[in-house]
Amino acid sequence: MAKVKLMGFELISLLSESKKIVEYLQKTGSVQFENAEDEELIKYKTSGIVSQLEKKYAAVKRAYEILEEKCELKKSFIEKFTDCKEIEYNDYKLLTDKSEELFIKCAEILSYYDEAEKLRSETVRQQMLIDYYTPWVGLDIPMASKRTVTTNIFIGTFKNEYSKEELYELINENSETLDDVEIEIVSKDKMLTCALFMCHHSSSEELDRVLRELGFIIPDKIAAKLPTKAAEDCKKEIENLQKQIDEITAKIKEYGSYYSEIRFLSDYYTAQIDKYTAMENAASTQKAFYVKGYIPATVSEEIKFEIENNYKAQMELYEPDYENENVPVLLKNNSFAAGVEGVTNMYSPPSNKDVDPNPVMSFFYYALFGLMLSDAGYGLLMVIVAIFAKKKLKLKGNMKKTGDMILYCGIATVFWGAMFGGFFGDLIPTVCKTFLGTTEVPSLAIWMDPMTNSIELLLYCFLFGILHLFAGLLIRGYMLIRDKNYLGAICDTLPVMVFVVGFAIVGAGFFTTIPENIKSAGIKILSVGAVLIVLTAGRSSKNILGKLGGGLYGLYNAASGYLGDILSYSRLLALSLVTGVIANVINLLGAMMGNIVLFIIVFIFGHTVNIAINLIGTYVHTGRLQYVEFFSKFYEGSGRTFTPFKINSKFFTIKEENKYG
Repeated sequence: MAKVKLMGFELISLLSESKKIVEYLQKTGSVQFENAEDEELIKYKTSGIVSQLEKKYAAVKRAYEILEEKCELKKSFIEKFTDCKEIEYNDYKLLTDKSEELFIKCAEILSYYDEAEKLRSETVRQQMLIDYYTPWVGLDIPMASKRTVTTNIFIGTFKNEYSKEELYELINENSETLDDVEIEIVSKDKMLTCALFMCHHSSSEELDRVLRELGFIIPDKIAAKLPTKAAEDCKKEIENLQKQIDEITAKIKEYGSYYSEIRFLSDYYTAQIDKYTAMENAASTQKAFYVKGYIPATVSEEIKFEIENNYKAQMELYEPDYENENVPVLLKNNSFAAGVEGVTNMYSPPSNKDVDPNPVMSFFYYALFGLMLSDAGYGLLMVIVAIFAKKKLKLKGNMKKTGDMILYCGIATVFWGAMFGGFFGDLIPTVCKTFLGTTEVPSLAIWMDPMTNSIELLLYCFLFGILHLFAGLLIRGYMLIRDKNYLGAICDTLPVMVFVVGFAIVGAGFFTTIPENIKSAGIKILSVGAVLIVLTAGRSSKNILGKLGGGLYGLYNAASGYLGDILSYSRLLALSLVTGVIANVINLLGAMMGNIVLFIIVFIFGHTVNIAINLIGTYVHTGRLQYVEFFSKFYEGSGRTFTPFKINSKFFTIKEENKYG
């Protein structure tokens, strides 16, 4: 369907040409290297080079982040997506030639920044000293003071709040001999008391003992000057440090003109890391270089021609052995189908035996997603967001595919919302009745209102589910025909489809009234389908009893399995009703206020929460229907995605961009 044919390749060249060839292949972005194991060849060891490049990348990244901070180059959310320059490959090469010069600039930026950081650390230390000295500013002697001619001085703190009287009482309680102590409270609060004690030399040991027992703490940072003078000196030092920091910052800002080139350098090192990591797959002799892998058939001859005509190399192409080789899978779909490739890959990429399920799955995915969300207002918001993102944010790769998925899911949601008459729930009728005085508002539903026709819609949900299951069976039939198993293509699909059609007609009679002739036809179709399953399901057995047993077992599996599968599609109705009911309740709560401003506030908040919750639920349940009901009919998965060796860039793109990145 939408698989790109891959060719295997083996490339051998002179070792001296290896770097140029690998850079050329990285530029094309069209090959995937495989591990070139051979006992007679030497494996490339590039881990040391990669480690050095990773350190350089980290330094460059830090340098441009410093420039963003110091030069105030921070980007808005939208600018982060759009800030990507397109350059010619020749310009890319010119910039790579400047890589060493630019890296020196980065080293200078980092050196200045680290110097400024040391000064900032010292500034913090000085500020901590100011905070430390602040409680002591009332002290009129240096904190380092220990004694006078006749007295000893004790300066320190308690971890509780004490008054002078309380401290005298505590000293008297703990000593009978200390009667010559002088106390001065420098400052205090609920957590700290700063105090000074003086006593005669003869009493110093006793006072020291008592103070220690009371939890007295001697300061560890003692200034040999008055605390006020020490704090002032710290402030002056902070001012001096800040001047030095400002001077260094000014020097860093002078590198602002290199900002774009330094960001380019980070992308360059990313490409170099990828290049040398990829070369781990290569092997060599003393003079030759050998690498192998896969390449899209559409460009294989062109790249082979370029390599053999521009380098001393030989490139051999061959058809991969899909039976014995784990050949990667490359998908190429239009935007409609490519949007759901991420959903498929979350389950498992297709194997070589699988067809690409995305072209068929995409139609059902969008249709079922829209049916479950089923509100034209919500869908319109999704469409607007997707179009804005695609136009303004320059999405690439998987992000672009996600944008496409949101767009088509939004379109499907608008369609089903119009069918059911839901536009932010019953917003239009509510506004007309509450604020415009209209008594009668006609139904906006083009098809039906799920609130009043839930049983009818449930039957249609089962019908959509049957069509979904049949699509999976038809793909299975196609795969069997592709493998020339024509009998299996008929026996594994047609009997089951006949049986399910008859089962659906009979089952519908339990929910609604159907004409007797249709019911009778349904019973006959069901019987024919049952007989066909019994006759064909056990055909692989060699004896009649085995065939009969296998047929009956196949009938049981078809009846129980498909009944469960079809009932699973009742979630289409459930989620559709949940979205609509909650939206209507939000509108009702807003209208009860009777005030247009309050209504708008409730409307915005309520519908924001509702769409967020139901988007998650719809996404999960739509994916489940694909994984469990649809994929189980034909899909094996367990493949691996073709991952091209290319230039992975964040801040620039090369105009000669490859087709497979």
